[in-house]
Amino acid sequence: MFLDTLRPPSPFDLSASGYKDWLHLNILDHASGAVGIINVSLHGAPGDPRSRAIGTGLAHVPGAGWLGNVEVSGQSEAAIGTSSIGLERVALAVLPTEGAVVASVTDPQNGLAARLTARPSVSPVVVANKIPLGPGWISWYAVSRLALSGQWTLGSQVQDLSEASAYHDHNWGRWHWGEDLGWEWGCFLTPTPGPAMVLSLTTDRAHRRRSEPCLAVHAGGKRRTFTGAAIEIEYSGRLDAVLRRLPGATAALHSDWIHPRLPNKLLLRANDGVDRVTMEFAARAAAQLIAADPSQRGYGFIHEMVGEFSCSGTLGKIPIDGTGLGVLEHVD
Repeated sequence: MFLDTLRPPSPFDLSASGYKDWLHLNILDHASGAVGIINVSLHGAPGDPRSRAIGTGLAHVPGAGWLGNVEVSGQSEAAIGTSSIGLERVALAVLPTEGAVVASVTDPQNGLAARLTARPSVSPVVVANKIPLGPGWISWYAVSRLALSGQWTLGSQVQDLSEASAYHDHNWGRWHWGEDLGWEWGCFLTPTPGPAMVLSLTTDRAHRRRSEPCLAVHAGGKRRTFTGAAIEIEYSGRLDAVLRRLPGATAALHSDWIHPRLPNKLLLRANDGVDRVTMEFAARAAAQLIAADPSQRGYGFIHEMVGEFSCSGTLGKIPIDGTGLGVLEHVD
């Protein structure tokens, strides 16, 4: 079994100032259409008083909009374990021996609270190599489907999450926000036991130069990974929804990013001559998370777009047909 832990730099790592470690959980509640984003991350060298820990607890609820907020603290103020990061209002831990994810959000002022456990239903995708990301690099571990237990409170409504779907990833590496880098990452899940898909690729900041894309599809107990020329990606339209921009004080400094050019549709085709998948995603809302680099002047803009999708195709004799909820992450 792959044992997942945080990847802090050694005392002799000359690139430690660019250290990043990120634990991420998406909740997709098919019954209500609500989509949750819970993540905790570390930015900058451990021991550097400028380094930061960030916790994000957000949920988009149809008809109500975004609930939750972003929390920022010094790394020294956070509770950091072997595979856990805890802040005052947001905490997430991975249990290394079983890969289960335990998360909590306590933010009643912004209408969101959650206590949940997510247990892997499929094997992880592990990219342990250092993938180039601008002048730095990134690696990751992703689980495309987890079974949930627990509940969350959206406004005044308490909802059980046992029928919802979840996606988890952990990425780590060395980069500085503001450098010429970006990525496009998405998870798209139908209700259990239907297909789950994960798209990943790295880019420059303008998204003109892209790495070879990768699409991992889980369905019927089988996983198929499409790469490179087997994948066609087509964006269209422009998302005209008002962004939830966080943290608020940092967002106020970047009025030029109020209206970024984000697509509102993604058409994805994958065909290797044997298996084939077509997926169409339509975004309905987006949150903009602004990350300030702690050791040099620079900012990254992380756009979390949520919405609905439909898919069709086959993996061998397994049909890939259904509808569901997705999160598309567009980083500049």
